[in-house]
Amino acid sequence: MHTVLLRLSAPMQSWGTTSQWEERATTVRPTKSGVIGIVANALGYQLDGDLSALVPLQFAVRADRPGRTAVDHQTAGGGHPAPATRIPSAYGAPRGLEPDPAGTLQANETAIGRTTVLIIKQYVADAAFLAGLSTPDKELAEEIATALTRPARPLYLGRRSCPPAHPIFHSTTHLPPETWPERIPLLPEASDPTPQVWTETPPGLGTIASPEQVPTTFQERDHQLLHLEMRRVRPVTPQPPGGAA
Repeated sequence: MHTVLLRLSAPMQSWGTTSQWEERATTVRPTKSGVIGIVANALGYQLDGDLSALVPLQFAVRADRPGRTAVDHQTAGGGHPAPATRIPSAYGAPRGLEPDPAGTLQANETAIGRTTVLIIKQYVADAAFLAGLSTPDKELAEEIATALTRPARPLYLGRRSCPPAHPIFHSTTHLPPETWPERIPLLPEASDPTPQVWTETPPGLGTIASPEQVPTTFQERDHQLLHLEMRRVRPVTPQPPGGAA
């Protein structure tokens, strides 16, 4: 087995599975579809590119530093009427509000019809994960490792506003997804000596199902269920710089 390890560490990252419209949620960990998306971007895939070679990759992720959930509230529309294409700027002074004799404000139909939208975005803040993609295909693993080292396009962790804090390529190993989380040393920024691990596994008792199985192209939005086993491990603790602890 050949496993490519990715270091997913950043001030902010976001991994959605069910987000839509004004609410953009995140899971507490990187998803398989999100990690495959990073690899596809590094390889230079287009949005309609055929992902059939990447779908069989076996996925596991370890939360060395779980971080915390952060929420960002944003507005879109700036209070303008709906036909925004006729407005030269995105923002302007409110219109349709007039003072009345009683000294309060009146809102006419123009003001009531405003289209400002509140968007709620969730992020995983101050977190670090080690994710692995495993395959028996040595050439594919080498191709992925090379692409992550010299990506075709800039890489980000879930959203374009979430650049990585470190190079994403970590290393390669012959360990399978069942054992590498315990054998590979913790990341330097790790905060949990017994981190949580999620490993892709066949459906069965005790597994969790999440809609993050990669479709054949990212133009499709119908992500199938991926079954994961969740457990805690005690991986190797890295030595501090300068020698043993």
